[in-house]
Amino acid sequence: MGRVMVTLRLDPEQATLEEVRRLLGLAPEEVDPAFGVVNISPAEHLYTILVDEAAASRVAGAEPVEGVYGNPRIEPFGPPQEDPG
Repeated sequence: MGRVMVTLRLDPEQATLEEVRRLLGLAPEEVDPAFGVVNISPAEHLYTILVDEAAASRVAGAEPVEGVYGNPRIEPFGPPQEDPG
């Protein structure tokens, strides 16, 4: 199952993985601990977490959730470049 990004509006003291999991009722395996809670807009108190698609669907309407967004794989664009050497 893929993972998607969920953007949350939180007070800074709520911006811990444990607190976000508690607020949204998420199990440890539903949230990517390596991604963590990323501050994407300090002025607006916006944070992003990476969760399973099923978990994102379940929490999409929760109060701190501002949006659910895809997490496309980032790969090189265009044909491979040959080494000039």
